[in-house]
Amino acid sequence: MNSDEQVRQAQANFKAITDIKEKLEILTEHVASRKESLEEEIEETLHESIRNARDCLEKIQENIEPKLAGIIREKLDVLKVKMDRFTEEGLDALHKEIDKQTPILTQKILEEVDGLVASKLMAARNELSHSMDQKIQVEVKKVLSNDKIEMEKKYTKLCRICFIALVFSLIALGVILLDKL
Repeated sequence: MNSDEQVRQAQANFKAITDIKEKLEILTEHVASRKESLEEEIEETLHESIRNARDCLEKIQENIEPKLAGIIREKLDVLKVKMDRFTEEGLDALHKEIDKQTPILTQKILEEVDGLVASKLMAARNELSHSMDQKIQVEVKKVLSNDKIEMEKKYTKLCRICFIALVFSLIALGVILLDKL
């Protein structure tokens, strides 16, 4: 009987192990599936956060461009008034160059305003070139320093918001994982 009991006990143990193995496989599949869906949710949340950050940066850029365009328009008007004193050929060449360089000036004003103004006005008059270089440089530095400070503040806030959103996403993920376990 001992042997029959042992066989029955072994069969019962085998069945229990088989049941546990099946349940473990089901649980493993469920965990893998849930992990996949959570990874997708995290990825979607991160993409949404990145899109939101890009939108914020675009809005900041939209706010700065009109200011720079206004400054450029003001400086070009001053140039036009002073250049009226020069010959017709000088005026035509200057207007062509200003029209050609206006889009570039809005993007590269820090790098090219001094060089562009100096190179075009030097042919007309050195005296006008020196006075305009100084005036434009002072105005651009004022505006750009103010805008740079404002942009740095907004960038810092945006970084904090993105970090907080990431922390909340990770907390939510942790809560979801804890609830599922």
